[in-house]
Amino acid sequence: MKLYIRVFGLMLVLALALAGCKVSTGKDQNGQTLDTVQGLFVRDIPNDGGDGLVIGWKPLPREKRIQEYRIYRGLTPDSLFYLASVAVNVKTGVASDSMYYYDSGYNDFVDINSPGKLKHEKQKKGSILYRNIPRDMELVARLSEGYNLYSIMESKDYYRRTKKAFSADSEDKTVYSGVKINQQSISASLKTYDPASEEDKILYYYTVVPVNERNQYLGIAEPKCGFPVDDAPEASPNLYCTALQDSMTLRFEWEYPVNKSDLAFYQIMAVPEMPDSQWCKIKGTPQAMANALPVAQGQINGGAFKNYAAVKHDALPAGLSWERASTSRYAIQFYDYRNNPSPLSRQACVVLSDSSKLPQAAQFVVEDKPNDKGDRLTVVWNEPIVFISKTSIIKRENGNKGLFAKLGLAGKGGTRLKINYQLNKTDVQKVNNIYFELLVPGSDKPFARVNEFYQDNIIKVTLPKGYDLNKGLKVRIKMNTSPYEINPKNGRITYQKGRLVPNYVLEQNLVWDNQMMSLMPSNELFRNGVDVSSVHNTVFRKTFSGSQFTLVKKNTSYDNSLDVTIPYVANVGKPVLGFNFVKGGTLYTYMGGERYTRKLKAGEKVQNLTLVESQIDLKYVKQDDPKDSRTIRTSVFKDEAAKELDKMRQDIKDNKAEIATKQAEMKALPGGAANPQAQALQQQIDALTAKNEDLAKSIKIYENDPDYKKSLTFRGNRGRMNFVASIREPLSRLQSYMIVKTNGRGLFTESYPEKDAKGDYIYNLAVSNWFDWNKLVTLVTCIIFGVGVVVFVRLAKQGKDLYIRPIAGLQEIDNAIGRATEMGRPMLYCMGNGGLSDVATLASLGILGLVARKAAEYDTKLIVPCYDYIVMPIAQEIVREAHYAVGRPDSYDKNNIFYLTSVQFAYVAGVNGIMIRERMATNFFLGYFAAEALLMTETGNTVGAVQIAGSDAITQIPFFITTCDYTLIGEELYAASAYLNREPMLLGTLKAQDYFKFLILIFVILGGILASFQVTGLMQLFPIK
Repeated sequence: MKLYIRVFGLMLVLALALAGCKVSTGKDQNGQTLDTVQGLFVRDIPNDGGDGLVIGWKPLPREKRIQEYRIYRGLTPDSLFYLASVAVNVKTGVASDSMYYYDSGYNDFVDINSPGKLKHEKQKKGSILYRNIPRDMELVARLSEGYNLYSIMESKDYYRRTKKAFSADSEDKTVYSGVKINQQSISASLKTYDPASEEDKILYYYTVVPVNERNQYLGIAEPKCGFPVDDAPEASPNLYCTALQDSMTLRFEWEYPVNKSDLAFYQIMAVPEMPDSQWCKIKGTPQAMANALPVAQGQINGGAFKNYAAVKHDALPAGLSWERASTSRYAIQFYDYRNNPSPLSRQACVVLSDSSKLPQAAQFVVEDKPNDKGDRLTVVWNEPIVFISKTSIIKRENGNKGLFAKLGLAGKGGTRLKINYQLNKTDVQKVNNIYFELLVPGSDKPFARVNEFYQDNIIKVTLPKGYDLNKGLKVRIKMNTSPYEINPKNGRITYQKGRLVPNYVLEQNLVWDNQMMSLMPSNELFRNGVDVSSVHNTVFRKTFSGSQFTLVKKNTSYDNSLDVTIPYVANVGKPVLGFNFVKGGTLYTYMGGERYTRKLKAGEKVQNLTLVESQIDLKYVKQDDPKDSRTIRTSVFKDEAAKELDKMRQDIKDNKAEIATKQAEMKALPGGAANPQAQALQQQIDALTAKNEDLAKSIKIYENDPDYKKSLTFRGNRGRMNFVASIREPLSRLQSYMIVKTNGRGLFTESYPEKDAKGDYIYNLAVSNWFDWNKLVTLVTCIIFGVGVVVFVRLAKQGKDLYIRPIAGLQEIDNAIGRATEMGRPMLYCMGNGGLSDVATLASLGILGLVARKAAEYDTKLIVPCYDYIVMPIAQEIVREAHYAVGRPDSYDKNNIFYLTSVQFAYVAGVNGIMIRERMATNFFLGYFAAEALLMTETGNTVGAVQIAGSDAITQIPFFITTCDYTLIGEELYAASAYLNREPMLLGTLKAQDYFKFLILIFVILGGILASFQVTGLMQLFPIK
């Protein structure tokens, strides 16, 4: 009978387990929809670059306890791969009626973390859902036809580990770099559908699956499809125009729309004046362009280039005089890379101004960030900036009634303010003193001065008695700084004598805020009497091979510098050109939407590879004529690099032969040069002639470049690519900077970088430093401490009696153990809830060995319940060694040292139960403790045990002091092993620490005394962090 009951129970458990693991597939037994998202749709993202789709759905109610929505994507509705997930708070759910996911740009496609083979998602067999796309080259190749792929690999892998590969297309003689699937991370973006092209649109299918808090995959929504369209970009939100009458120059500045990555160039036009309501109706129609007159145009490069332009009067188009131009209205139009035009922006009216209103040009320097690994530069355009951030009232003056009096904040004399300020400076700039002057608005005589010689971002001032806070305050700020120089070789900073910064006064107004009930800074920030709060400092940079400056960051007037990160070249990115894989003795190549095959030759070995370009940039060579400047490129394969010049020469011969053929065709045509066919042939001949001239210039540059010639002299490809990397990587990190000061509305001033003798911009390179000079004091203190340790350890070994102050808790350990022995009751040793990473636990293990030795000598039972299962075997070994050391191995019982639990209060319950059942005579609580400390020590008090406790947890020390007989406070726990063992190594280190603390105390006292006399050199000598 019992057997039947057991079998039935086992079947019931299995049924419940299967029911718990069962996953909904969208239908219940009756075929009804079950926990499936509703309203799923896929739409094109408007005004984008043509590579984005938006997926929307209605979320399930909060009662379903959904933790995430998983999105799946595929090229067919029956095979969808995991794309991304949208996390949801299980408790609150989703407050909105709809959820969205934007699939745009490049997303992860295949990488080293992808599964090795095709795997279904956690669904029943036959599900349409799969996990991530696997590292299966054939499957990846088939899917690649629907995506634009980009491969990112480590530079060393691309330089040295790629394989020479060829396409299965017999007509394609190109040499490709073959990359293994596990050497790269491939990203994918959606392919754009262009209605004007003949290519078929690619449909992308999506579904969304909710997952609840039990990790159950619920219903699968019916897949929906969509395709991205490269439609017209969005119009500019704002265009501003300023006319400088003295220089007769139009200045334009504009803002970009949200989706700007596809913008290629702009065009500014003078448009007819009309009411804004009428203009809004026609600005997107051809009617708006009918009478528009182009004024300026230029490249945008996805919003990275300049967003401003200046047009002088002599550059205005014909028919547009300066008088008419300065009173016209203007609009801007964007074009994307497919030449789709955006609607015209709103009309911009011209604001008349003159050159005196332009912001002052920035005087900036580019510094290498000292004491770093060589990946940062600092662009500095201003002295340190100090500004008030907020104020608060500490004491109200006596006589002011109301809330302050009720709160006890009314005091004698004038109102006392605490003013918080912020200091913005670089790590190198040194501010010795900040001088604050407080003035009554309208007055030039300060009623209070504060010399902030130690910058802690807080000053306190007392206002005149009877001062009305509604008047506000005016704060004037000056600074004393030390000029400096940075050694470019070692990064050492040399400071000069401090001086008051000349012609540099900052001013702010503080106004009363009724809501904050305090004085708050106004929006204005005055520098030498000029309001600069609306002026932005925009930083642009240009790489060595770049043609234009690109945007880095737009900074406010409260910033004085910008740290720019220039990472080392660690990865190489290349577009994926195709895939090679072998199946059944046949090589398959998927490339450019085409498929090629060929049979493998006998003994031919071909790997499954991703095909990328084998050419890489070596260096950019500048010529006197910018048109002749070009980038030298070379192959990553040595034998192919040696053929590059021969290939260019052969191209010239082939082009000449083609030119001769076309000239012969021209002569045979009737009508001579007037024949349309002859004109078309002449255009082709001119193009081939220009191509040959360009090839000849390239050959000359290649032959005369020493680095290129040297790269061909290496025997092995590894050494050659190391040399190529040593040339190209530093050059790719060269950057030059410019700063544009602008008010955002057409008033801007450019500050270009300095140029060398040849007229080229000076480029900056971040340099790594071997030694961090900020850590010099740290090095000296480490040497002092190390010498102290060596000296005291040696003295201890020589038998010198090194004094350690008595610690009551440690002195009473013998008495506590003796008491347990006399009473014939066991002892408890608890190390708290810390692990081996906690210093307190390590110190406690040292004390455990001494306690265990004494317990073994007296044959007293010692119980050690462990919180951490990793600590348990170590504690067992320590206690075992203690028993063997005193010659009592027979008394050791490993069952007395056991793992209890790692749950905090369950551990407390277990320890308390042990104390009550075993009626402990002595308890040791030494280690790291949290909220359980009081519970355990109170229980120990109840059973009448002698208790010795110690911890470095400051919050638990008060509980130990009140409930235990003896308490080790803080570092006394760390010193316990040295105190009890008297081992020379521990004792010497402890004494060295004591004397080092004494040295620290001397510097603290000395620094405090000197700071009282405004001498802060000693404080600044030590690093802050």
